[in-house]
Amino acid sequence: MNLKLDDVKAGDRGLLAPCGILCLGCDMHIGDAIEASKILQKIWEGWNIVDVGPVLGLNLKGIKATLKTLKSFIKANKQGNCPGCSKGSFASQICGIAKCVKSKGYWTCAECEDYDPDSETPCPNINSSSMPITDKGQMMKMICTRYSRDPNQNLKRCREIGYPAFIQEAKEKVANGWRTWQIISKDMVFTDAMKK
Repeated sequence: MNLKLDDVKAGDRGLLAPCGILCLGCDMHIGDAIEASKILQKIWEGWNIVDVGPVLGLNLKGIKATLKTLKSFIKANKQGNCPGCSKGSFASQICGIAKCVKSKGYWTCAECEDYDPDSETPCPNINSSSMPITDKGQMMKMICTRYSRDPNQNLKRCREIGYPAFIQEAKEKVANGWRTWQIISKDMVFTDAMKK
C-alpha cells in the first residue's frame, strides 16, 4: 500500500507517533494520568492521610513521598496533555525517530523502505550515540521493548490497510477501552539505556 502523509487529516496527525506508538490510547495524550493524580492528591489531602495513614499501618514517610511525587507530576504537566509526537510533543524534539520521519516528510516509519516491522531491529540505521533517544535505530529498539512490539504491529497494519482505515480501527480500539499502559513492559528500558 502506498502511504502518504496527505492521507492523514490534520486533526488526526497526533493520534499515532512516527514510531507507531498509538498516542490516541496514551493516558498522557488523553489526560487520564494527570486527572487521576489530581483526584488522588485531592482525596488524600482531604482525608488527611498524613494523620490517619500510620494508624492504618501505612508508612508516613512513604505517604509524604507519594504526595510529593504526585504534586511534582502535576506541576510538570501544567502545559496540558501531550499533543503527540507528530504534533510537536516534548519527546519529538529530541527523538531520533521523530526527527528522521519529519525530515523525510512522512507521518510514520511505515512509509520508509528501510523499516522492517518483523525484524528485532526494525530500523537498521543504528549509530553508537551516547544518547540512545537521539539515535533512531536505538530508540526504535527501545520502543519495541517498552511497548511489547505493539508499535511495530501498528505500522505493519498501516502498510496493510492504509492510514485512514488504521485511524478508524484505532479510534474504535480506544473507544472500547484500550490504553497504552496495558502493553507497557516492566523492563527499565529508558533507565537502563541512560546508564550506558
